[in-house]
Amino acid sequence: MNYLIDINIILDYFDRERREKFNESISVFDILYNSDNNIYISSSSLDNIAFLKTSALKEAYGYSIREAKNITNAMIENLLLRFQLAPTPSYIEIDYEDIEDSQIIASAKAIDAKVITRDKGMLKKYKEIALSPKLFLEQKDIPNNIDFANLKKQYFMYKQEIEEAMDRVLNNSAYIMGEAVTSLEKNLKAYTGAKYAITCSSGTDALLLAMMALDIEPDDEVITTPFTFIATAETIAFLGATPVFVDIDEKTYNIDVDKIEEKITPKTKAIMPVSLYGQPANMDRIQAIAKRHNLKVIIDGAQSFGSTYNGISDSNLGDISTTSFFPAKPLGCFGDGGAVFTNNEKLAIKMKSLRVHGQTKRYHHKYIGMGGRMDALQCAVVDVKLKYYPKDLALRQEVASRYRQALEDKNILLPSIDRDATSAYAQYSVRVKNRDAVQVKLKEMGIPTAVHYPMPLHLQECFGYLGYKRGDFPIAELVSSEIMSLPMNPYLSDEEIEYIAQKLFIAIK
Repeated sequence: MNYLIDINIILDYFDRERREKFNESISVFDILYNSDNNIYISSSSLDNIAFLKTSALKEAYGYSIREAKNITNAMIENLLLRFQLAPTPSYIEIDYEDIEDSQIIASAKAIDAKVITRDKGMLKKYKEIALSPKLFLEQKDIPNNIDFANLKKQYFMYKQEIEEAMDRVLNNSAYIMGEAVTSLEKNLKAYTGAKYAITCSSGTDALLLAMMALDIEPDDEVITTPFTFIATAETIAFLGATPVFVDIDEKTYNIDVDKIEEKITPKTKAIMPVSLYGQPANMDRIQAIAKRHNLKVIIDGAQSFGSTYNGISDSNLGDISTTSFFPAKPLGCFGDGGAVFTNNEKLAIKMKSLRVHGQTKRYHHKYIGMGGRMDALQCAVVDVKLKYYPKDLALRQEVASRYRQALEDKNILLPSIDRDATSAYAQYSVRVKNRDAVQVKLKEMGIPTAVHYPMPLHLQECFGYLGYKRGDFPIAELVSSEIMSLPMNPYLSDEEIEYIAQKLFIAIK
């Protein structure tokens, strides 16, 4: 939750007489000053704070204007060490009866914040956004509005840098390719250790680029898992090739490596393991199988950027590895985006060409390609977030650890992470009986959940032509009927995790 502190709360805190009169303001200020929430002051309030505080100091203590201004400036500097400035947007709806209030409310709406104020007029007129110190104190220990992915908090944490990066793109008007794209690709290479990192328009298009670069054609077969998002197999079918499904491991939910070789035929061209929920598959064994049968390995790492297998980045394990920067992914942009990674120069050159319609130079086309570029604004966003990603990834793993401690129960099956792997924890997915009923109960208690994925791909109507039937992949079918994702983001508090655990125990009884 974002909070914006009104002028009256600030002046209460920094004035001796007001402190004695308005104790609740002091409690609110202390809590917010030391909290992990994003706390703001409207940029429109600074002049008013300076004027009112300077005047109060002159009147109460007889300070000169210069002395009073020096004290006031020091106070404001101290505030801005902890509190952020909320912009006063140009689209403000001015209330001419109280222009100051309308500016503060506009600032709060711009950052999706609640205003804490003693102003009775504001509390009455803006009930949906303004709350009194007393109401704040009554509600502060009640976990509410638990956010599943908490994209807003992350945005507001890095807001200034993201806006500066986007402004550079807008000012340069280089929206396609250009400096922002080059910078992100350079930093992605450094982070993953891959020799080549090529951004593209989505995680789905990343898979297409990978298969097109490897010349996957009609009648070819690609081995993959039926327990994943549809894009994994959809892209295989889109190229006219055949997705060949292999059941999953019941602990990790990744492809069951023991069952891969029995599905290999003379038509098999590649293996496409999915790093589901953020954890890589058993890449040592998959690579060994691929080597024995002269197959390529394409990693669908849409959910796993930053994870590792035997200390190697998930984006540096296959002949080509892919990822997605969809907003809800561990590293996300503000729309669609993705990337492909490889250590093979020829493949890299080909994928760079394929993402611009197979072009090798302007209007000269060597391949049938696609419009698969990631736009510069999205690259600018991801480039900023990438700087902080190691910290965010560590926080995700801490949240997963706290979940594990809080959810020990024989009726809840928790995620299992391979000892050779680390997970990016795109999701924290548990298995429970009577999942649908449990979800309903949790929703009533204010806890959002999701199901990734309720129907395995071999049972989807669009893949009916493959001839699979219920019972062909029993583990995928079992898991899809029990799996449920709990809120997962780097910013879940201990109190929220404890609340979720308590309510989940109640829901499964």
